[in-house]
Amino acid sequence: MSKIEMLVVCGAAGVGKTVTGFEVGHRLAELDVAHAMIDSDELDRVHPWPPAGLGPGELSRRNLAALWGNFAGLGHTRLIVMGVFAELTADLEWITAAVPGADVTAVRLTAGLPALAERIERREIGSGAQAQLARTTAQLAVIARSDPPGTLTLDTTAGTVGATAERILEVWPRGIHQPGG
Repeated sequence: MSKIEMLVVCGAAGVGKTVTGFEVGHRLAELDVAHAMIDSDELDRVHPWPPAGLGPGELSRRNLAALWGNFAGLGHTRLIVMGVFAELTADLEWITAAVPGADVTAVRLTAGLPALAERIERREIGSGAQAQLARTTAQLAVIARSDPPGTLTLDTTAGTVGATAERILEVWPRGIHQPGG
């Protein structure tokens, strides 16, 4: 059985997780490196929340396991997962339960609150911006006290998506040479 390599791109809303994950995926595709990608927002988008009888993360675990089973059945051994994962240690428990045996590289994206506020205001529709900014502020407080030692942290306040993706590709996946540029 091939070794499974998983990249977890996490951070508060507005740091650039999804766009960075897509950029990493685009660059891997240019290098013809097989991979699968999942935005965790789609793993638990149900109402009412939380689902009756399920603990925190259980619906996401089940859905990630099902998707990964399909990807692995196609021969994939690399997976990129993007999500807030404010309590990374706890979230990695259900993530690794869904993708057993994976070698996980976690990258925490950060940005200053003014940059996050501007990004959220730009992307949210209607009254969602203020509620999202409040959730983001709460996420930042949890993140500040919960990342496990060794988590790679990259500040996206002033950098480009390309530069962030390039930095990630320096450490993941192992054994893939990313040309400079």
